[in-house]
Amino acid sequence: MSSKAENLSRKIKQLFNDKQLDDVLCLCNSTRYGIEFPLLYVWVSDDCNYGYIAIENIATYDRMDQDKYEQKVSGILGGKYKRFAVISSELTSNDSYMLFHFEDTLTYYKLIINEKEDTLSGYVSKDPHAILLSKDLVWHAEMTPHLSVIARTRAGKSVLCGRYMARLMQLQGWIVEYNSAKFDRYVKEFDGKSDPLEIVERAEYWCEVMLERLNKINDAGQEKYLDLPDLVDIGLFFDEIGNLNAALELDKSLKKRWEVAINRLTATGGAAGLHLVAISQFATKEAFLPSLARVNCSDAVIMLAGAADSADERRFLMAGFADLPQRNYKVGQGVARIITSGKKWETPHFFEAPWFI
Repeated sequence: MSSKAENLSRKIKQLFNDKQLDDVLCLCNSTRYGIEFPLLYVWVSDDCNYGYIAIENIATYDRMDQDKYEQKVSGILGGKYKRFAVISSELTSNDSYMLFHFEDTLTYYKLIINEKEDTLSGYVSKDPHAILLSKDLVWHAEMTPHLSVIARTRAGKSVLCGRYMARLMQLQGWIVEYNSAKFDRYVKEFDGKSDPLEIVERAEYWCEVMLERLNKINDAGQEKYLDLPDLVDIGLFFDEIGNLNAALELDKSLKKRWEVAINRLTATGGAAGLHLVAISQFATKEAFLPSLARVNCSDAVIMLAGAADSADERRFLMAGFADLPQRNYKVGQGVARIITSGKKWETPHFFEAPWFI
């Protein structure tokens, strides 16, 4: 830890005195020799934006699991340190300590873009495969090829995906296509399709492109598209997947074609430089991708507003993270989990989409 982080760590640790550990958290044990207090450590990142509180597990894990301890620990961080909130908890690998992960939920890390004065060129990364999503989050598409975005109507998903990500991808040299079961401005802007049959046909077309690219990679004796500089990244957006699934229910053969194509694209498309951005209002079996494709799109997930507060939908798309505190996220706010974007983002963290003014 940096000197600044060590100083903050020491001050946070002082908040957890004997009174808080025993009377408030009830994490002490009474023995015939007196009260046994757990050991406690605090780690803070060098930028002082997140960290964890490690409390010794002296046969008290069952209490933590039952009594909403995340909110209790957040309460102790109130006052001077109210910008921090506990967002998840877990046991260490040897069950010795209970870790309460906290982060700064009040400081803004969202990108604020003034369209009249600012262009997206200022957000272009030197690495063409890296897409900047906020000041502290970068999607490395070469490592995590596919992204899922779940948000209700008017929650900000079209602004994030079409207005920001698709345009930024183009500026970084990507080939971009935006398909949506609901015709909108981004379908027109990025030469996509809105008719269900045409969307399925485009998915099948990109499967052929994928095979051509894979053959080219094999002929060159390479393993990935990254080894061939002439193979640029391709961003494929599929929006309103719930509406698409509803339309395909009327044609079983077309539905089967869609499932085969999207499963193939998500399974091996990443090695050929094809990156899917799957967008829907709901993370459910009926409103999202088929199971195989969903699994391949679950390592990078953004959920905004009401979707981020739905435990069932988090369980469906981010297994193991259903029990997050209720936050009542606003438009453009939610949680994100992208496993190759640093230790912080291996678990769901607070996220704010770019804001256009």
